[in-house]
Amino acid sequence: MLSKGPGIVLALLLLAAMPIVAGCASSAAGTEYAACDQPRAKPCGFCDWLGGKCADHAQAQKTPAPAPVARVTSQDLPPDGVDGECYSKVFIPAEYKIVTERTLVKEASERLEVIPAEYKWVEERVLVKEASKRLVEVPAEYKWVERTVQVKPAHRGWVMEKKTRCAGDDKPRDVFCLVSTPAEYKTIRSQCLVKPACTREEVIPAEYTMVRRQVVAVAASTKKICIPAEYADVERTVMVADSTIKWEHIVCEEKITSATVNKVKVALAAAGYTPGPLDGKFAVADWNALNAFQRNNRIGVGELSYTTLIKLGVPLN
Repeated sequence: MLSKGPGIVLALLLLAAMPIVAGCASSAAGTEYAACDQPRAKPCGFCDWLGGKCADHAQAQKTPAPAPVARVTSQDLPPDGVDGECYSKVFIPAEYKIVTERTLVKEASERLEVIPAEYKWVEERVLVKEASKRLVEVPAEYKWVERTVQVKPAHRGWVMEKKTRCAGDDKPRDVFCLVSTPAEYKTIRSQCLVKPACTREEVIPAEYTMVRRQVVAVAASTKKICIPAEYADVERTVMVADSTIKWEHIVCEEKITSATVNKVKVALAAAGYTPGPLDGKFAVADWNALNAFQRNNRIGVGELSYTTLIKLGVPLN
């Protein structure tokens, strides 16, 4: 029994598959069986279904499969919802500000500055010829000396004279008189040697002259000069707060009236933006202006929120 069991099961499977194989073979051969692509009142066979020629299969191919339903958790819902109000997750853009930073442009350095020498004019006594010596003959010195010399000495003797000196008569006669004759003198002038001739050493003094020349008053030097660092104020944009996504309380669509829409457009135009015409409807230009206003004020972008209305100063009717 154990050896016959598998054979019986295999035979039953072949018998079940024979009608299907026969149908496919007849359709492929084009004999007395109808083709699978011809309309039939009865359901298509297995081969037709595999070839995509059945109406229900084509409909199944055209009908997309239902999207999987996402499971909503409490974290995906507004934290503090109010009945009858609308909420949406909005994008809060990053906040930037312009800061001024002092940036080093050129580092501090040093350089050597040459201070030139200073000159002045001075007058100097310059030696032209050195002192010397020479021998000089000094002649003898004389002087005139006058002296009185006795030419005849004084004497006394008898002198005969024709006229007597001893008598008082006038009768001439030879008379011998004892006469004292004084000495005779005369003055003689003669040269006397005062200083004999000699030689002496004479010093010839040096010869000088005054010259004017330029001299260094202050010598040249170098000075180290410190060049301070150079800085410049550079403006750059820094991020103060990162972008985020959060729940925002928005205006429900049924509450947005044409009057509210026009008020929003007027407020946007007053704030320097360019919305569309006042037609009571939001168009592309209006949303572009509104989104720009929201980004610049760091309000949730993409929805008409109550925060946006308060920032624009628009009351909700």
